[in-house]
Amino acid sequence: MAVTTPTAREIPEVRADLAAWAADRGRDGMANWLYCLGTPDARTAYDDLLPPGVSTTQALAARTAAGLRTAELYYVTSDMTALAHHAAQSLTDFEMRPEDLPSPVGMLAFEDPPMRYAAAGNQPVRLVTWGPWLGHLAIDYWSGTREYLDQVDAHLETNPPDTDLAETQAWLRTRFAHVAPGQMAALHPTTGFVYQRTTLIEPGLPDLSDTPEGDVALLRLIQATWLLMGQSLATSERVAADRASRRRIQRIDRDYGTEVRLIRLRRARTDRGADPAERPGTREYQHRWVVKGHWRDQWYPSRGTHKPIWISPYIAGPEDAPLIGGEKVFVLAR
Repeated sequence: MAVTTPTAREIPEVRADLAAWAADRGRDGMANWLYCLGTPDARTAYDDLLPPGVSTTQALAARTAAGLRTAELYYVTSDMTALAHHAAQSLTDFEMRPEDLPSPVGMLAFEDPPMRYAAAGNQPVRLVTWGPWLGHLAIDYWSGTREYLDQVDAHLETNPPDTDLAETQAWLRTRFAHVAPGQMAALHPTTGFVYQRTTLIEPGLPDLSDTPEGDVALLRLIQATWLLMGQSLATSERVAADRASRRRIQRIDRDYGTEVRLIRLRRARTDRGADPAERPGTREYQHRWVVKGHWRDQWYPSRGTHKPIWISPYIAGPEDAPLIGGEKVFVLAR
């Protein structure tokens, strides 16, 4: 089933719906969803970090509800996402600090899902939320609910040799009595997104040596997006939900904001002159050449360490000089 990507103006209402779902302690709420459809390992993933008597599913739902209430909302356009995806491929480990985040707590929606996550059934990652939790930075990944439930239905219909279909459906109906066989999509019709997993990032330089490749790729993508959002190549403007959405949001909770930051790629400059790393007038060049997009470690005295900044691809050298080399250039212009 196709998933319709929300517009930037619809994201405030998406947030309100997800927060209401996370706060719901009943049969259809997030905690019960995680318990019923999660693996045994997923249900107890953070039990050792939580107070006695508090389960992982309960804590995740409570933390998600609280975080969404205060989250700053962001919507990243297709061209900005494409640049982040490209830049993430060459991003290496760095010490991510609170000031590197767009906001301490946030929710980021992609106009186009930037990648699929194999560990979540190859579901497209459509939303990312983050905030502090258990002394770490918690990053949550969300996919489309319909895509996920269609996949569950397809799995049930194929009936793997080691699975009894009737037994599986009966198990599901004991927890979701209103769901008929083949109608898993009725489980959660109120929101368009479903939680997939959480990654905890420890303070300091993260050790990713034992982290699965897919997890590292996702983390790199999110880090690249955050870093690029903080540079001058990105523009940010506030967009408000429409009147009908604002009314629905207010009925859910009057304290919710109804604006989202729309993140675009700034219009590319075509005349770059020389390499910005070179000071003007220090050398005289006889050719033009292609400088590929790349990360450069920039020293920040205020933080006492380096931070990656993205140098966009450009043509360097005198404007009237011949162009040498034949490298392909990754250019995103609006």
